[in-house]
Amino acid sequence: MIKLLSSKLSPYRWAVIAAPLFMLLEVAMDLLQPRFMAAIVDQGIVKSDPSQVLRTAPYMLGAALVGLAGGVLCTVYSTLASQNAGHDLRASLYGKVQRLGLDTVDRFGTGSLLTRLTGDIAQLQQVILVALRMLARSVFIVAGSIVMCIVISPRLSLVLIVMIPLLALLLAFTTRRSVPLFGSVQRAMDRVNTILQENLSGIRVVKAFVRAAHERERFGSANNRFLDASLRAARLAALNGPLLAIVLNFSTVAALWYGGALTRSGSLQPGELAAFLTYISQLLFATMNLGNHLMTIGRAQASARRIQEVLQAETKESAYKPEIAMPARPEKGAPCLELRGAGYRYPNTDGRSQPAALAGIDLSIREGERIGIAGINGAGKSTLAGLMAGLLNPAEGEVLLDGIPLKQWDAGKLRERVGIVLQQAHLFSGSIRENIAYGRPGAAADDIEAAADDAQAKAFIDAIPERYEAMLGQRGVNLSGGQKQRVAIARTLLLKPDILILDDSSSALDASTDARLREKLERREHTTLIVISQRISALAGMDRIAVLENGKLTAVGSHEELLASSVLYRQLSDSQQGA
Repeated sequence: MIKLLSSKLSPYRWAVIAAPLFMLLEVAMDLLQPRFMAAIVDQGIVKSDPSQVLRTAPYMLGAALVGLAGGVLCTVYSTLASQNAGHDLRASLYGKVQRLGLDTVDRFGTGSLLTRLTGDIAQLQQVILVALRMLARSVFIVAGSIVMCIVISPRLSLVLIVMIPLLALLLAFTTRRSVPLFGSVQRAMDRVNTILQENLSGIRVVKAFVRAAHERERFGSANNRFLDASLRAARLAALNGPLLAIVLNFSTVAALWYGGALTRSGSLQPGELAAFLTYISQLLFATMNLGNHLMTIGRAQASARRIQEVLQAETKESAYKPEIAMPARPEKGAPCLELRGAGYRYPNTDGRSQPAALAGIDLSIREGERIGIAGINGAGKSTLAGLMAGLLNPAEGEVLLDGIPLKQWDAGKLRERVGIVLQQAHLFSGSIRENIAYGRPGAAADDIEAAADDAQAKAFIDAIPERYEAMLGQRGVNLSGGQKQRVAIARTLLLKPDILILDDSSSALDASTDARLREKLERREHTTLIVISQRISALAGMDRIAVLENGKLTAVGSHEELLASSVLYRQLSDSQQGA
């Protein structure tokens, strides 16, 4: 945690240094007050010298004002440090998430990543604020009170020899136990956030199937686990205060008893005893606060570990080297996209691999070719699309574009060559224009409208009063499924990729619209078209069709060839023709 925070606090070291220095000033002024009080008691009251009160009062007032200024400035600088460090850490973590491979994102889970980006970073912001302000104050008060006690009476300060080791043991015990407990709390919160996200994004499904009661039970179960984890951590925190109070109260009683004896013998003045007891009291409250602050540190340490898990996760880094020239676009008919023994395994949430989703895929796609991918649900078609588009890294074998492995391509240049329309048409809140131009900000209006026209989206967009400036709700909630798919297709067409992959991206379109869309796409010159679909009618006109079955490539050929040679393809075709 220290390494993580120090790297983010380094640009704001001036605030990190200033905050505890101003707190030290405040504490120093607070520690002077009992000494001023002792002078008033011993000189002004015991010796009946009212002028001593008048002489001391301005010093007490001045110390209070200086302490107030120090406290305010400490708060200002500690807040600046914590907020800026939190901002930078949040930006770094978000940037890291953007570089993670899809398999790694799936392993962490969106709910967990959301918690880490919000709650865990808030914990680290809080611990910075506490460390620079309240923890610094407690440490300074403890150290200063001990010094002042020794200055007043070294003999009476012997009480501290027993008290301090006991306090240190208690604090070490509770802090060590708190870290795993707070880690459990954050993991339970991950589950709560995951269920919330799933429920809210799928609220229409919940209502359509009248499953509100089931979802309440599901959320209640996760919420109860979060409550149990929180209570276990709270019980340790609740135990911390009373144990510290017992030790400190016994120390106060011992100091009062022994100090009274020293006062009766004349070795200690009454005002000095009062000041000593005040310092003991300050020490008591500062140590109890120190215990609470250490619990906060334990909670933050658990959050820091979770953040570091993401920051240290393997990213989908490109092996692109600028000095290596990217190859020229191959001639029509030459191999452009090749899979050589490619395979992929999805990881479980615990990082272990599941059975292979794809294995031993050998396929060579030629420039300008129109190729279809067929197969039943779960055959691996979308996984194959992810491999061909470079969204997934093959677990075995390799995928090459123009003879170079995809991982060696610069991401920007790769997207100029390969574009993909995903199976789920995900749109963002914003205008239709912003969604279509998402991959090409600042695109000309004519280009945006041309892409919409090719995607068969222009007609319904023109029917909206605001047309391309119409605002979409979250995930495009105010568009139908087919309309969202057409906007998503237009978004990819605007990039004008040389290789276009359609991952079952027209499933919500009616037959006539789908036919017009395919006609437009097939007329695009110099475009290699890869269509993944469960509709055999959408694939029948392709140059070649690859058949996937249980993650393996079982047949490749034209529609007519596959009807004769592939049992699965023939069954799919017959079932869709009502045979």
